[in-house]
Amino acid sequence: MSVLANLKKELISISTATDIGFNSTPTIKQQIETLAESLEILNPTVKPTSFMELVKGRWQLLYSTFGLERETTLQRLSFGKLPNVTVNVTGIFQEVYLDGQQYINLIEFTVGSDVKGIAAVTGRYRVEDSKRLNIDFLETSVKSASNDLDVSTFRSCLGIDSQSALESKLDFSGWSDITYLDENLRLMRGNNQNLYVLVRTN
Repeated sequence: MSVLANLKKELISISTATDIGFNSTPTIKQQIETLAESLEILNPTVKPTSFMELVKGRWQLLYSTFGLERETTLQRLSFGKLPNVTVNVTGIFQEVYLDGQQYINLIEFTVGSDVKGIAAVTGRYRVEDSKRLNIDFLETSVKSASNDLDVSTFRSCLGIDSQSALESKLDFSGWSDITYLDENLRLMRGNNQNLYVLVRTN
C-alpha cells in the first residue's frame, strides 16, 4: 500500500472514531491535523476547483474543528433564523451540484427519543481561485426526516406553533479552500482555518 493510501486510511479511521469531532481530544486533534497536513502535501488534484466534477455529489462529514456541539438548537444551526428548539446532532452531510452551482449543508438531528429531522443551509458557490470557493448562503430550512410525519405533527413534536418559521432567507457569504481532493476524500479549510474531513457517500 502506498504512503498516500496509508495516510488516507489512517485519517479516515481516526476521524470516523471521533463521531464528527464530538469525541475528539487534544491528542487526537493533533494526530488528525498532522495526517491532514501530510495528505495536503501529496494532494493528487493540484487545482481542485478546476475539477468540480470530482467535488459534486453527496459527502459525509467525518470530523471538523468548527466547534459544533452535539446538543445544540435549530436557532444556532440556522444562524439565528429558526426556532430555539433543542436538538441532538446525529450526522452532517454536504451536497454539491454543478447545476446552479448549488452548495448545501445538511444536519441530521433528533428531538426527544424518536423524532428525526434535517436542517438545511442552502447556498451557491463561486470559484475564486485554484482552491477557494466563495459561498453565498441563501436559505435555511428544517423538515422532518420521516415521510409519514406531516408538517403539523412535526411542528407539534418540535414544540412550536404554526406561526414559527420552518424556513428563512439568508444573506451572507463565506469561503472554503479545498486542500485535498480525490474520488472519495476531500479536505477543506474555511474561516479561521477550520479543518473539515469529508468522504463521498451515496
